[in-house]
Amino acid sequence: MTRYRLALATVAVVIAAAVLFTVVRDPVPPATGSTTGGQVQAVSARRQAPNFTGIDGWLNSTPLTLADLRGKVVLIDFWTFSCVNCVRTIPHLKGLYDSYRKDGFVIVGIHSPEFDFEKVPANVAAAVKRLGVTWPVAIDSEMATWNAYQNQFWPAEYLLDQQGRIAYNNFGEGGYAQTDAAVAQLLNVHAAPLPSSTPVPNNTTSELYAGSDRMEQLADNEPYGAIGVPQKYPDPGPPQQQDAIQVTGTWTDEGQYLQADGTGHVRLNFTADSVYIVAGTPGAALHVSVKLDGKTVLIATSGPALSDSGFTVTRQDLFQLLSGVSPGYHLIDLTVPAGFRIYTFTFG
Repeated sequence: MTRYRLALATVAVVIAAAVLFTVVRDPVPPATGSTTGGQVQAVSARRQAPNFTGIDGWLNSTPLTLADLRGKVVLIDFWTFSCVNCVRTIPHLKGLYDSYRKDGFVIVGIHSPEFDFEKVPANVAAAVKRLGVTWPVAIDSEMATWNAYQNQFWPAEYLLDQQGRIAYNNFGEGGYAQTDAAVAQLLNVHAAPLPSSTPVPNNTTSELYAGSDRMEQLADNEPYGAIGVPQKYPDPGPPQQQDAIQVTGTWTDEGQYLQADGTGHVRLNFTADSVYIVAGTPGAALHVSVKLDGKTVLIATSGPALSDSGFTVTRQDLFQLLSGVSPGYHLIDLTVPAGFRIYTFTFG
């Protein structure tokens, strides 16, 4: 999420070498990249995994405990549905689940939210169905299991052996071949020929938040208003600054997001192949028009959410706006109506 959704490579390598599952808290969101614990731990180095705790409900399963899963190899996957890095791991998880479940392999997704809308069980259930997640999912809305594991990353995977001990971990996207091999090793079977995965992107704009909770500055050092109080932002034209969100018009800071109080713009100079936005609406469906470098977005660079150079927001969720953008910096310009909520831009 970066949101700690991607582990800082140098930090995580030190972590993986130093401890099995304890992660040092760092108040600064890590940079884009993926990390992995790399190898299956020797039996003598494995520690017992914490049990599921504080779970608000289960999807695709009756309630589970680690005692129920003894004798199986279990992949604990910490994720949340508006995290692009988590969503991009789902095809790999599906491949693992389909290939090894007959051999005694189980995935348990721990849905630990970042935003308030991700705490609503109905929203989680809808996302699980929409994304095609078929393995058990625990709704960890109060982050109790997340805290029990002292986890700091979305996504994060903890692979448990048949005795419930953590034998391997992987933080962030990537490490798919290593995870596949670790599962096969613990099951004592040959590794399955899983499909190749899209390489983890790098050298892109880092995730950018709107809303004062993250204390990230808006473009041109524009200040946030007081929480809940409308703030008017001028329209000086496209920002000259790179990698910073510009808003124009009147907006209200709600901490986790900015909400438009009338028609306005959201602009950003970015560099990435793909652009995603976590956005929402207070109720009614909202249509947002999108331009790239001042022009209508071509089909070749339109993401799945885009239709006729715009997208419609009907819920709080992750939307992919652009794909296949050429290298270098580009300007994305959203014309938004009153009620539009922006949480974050993420990139791939």
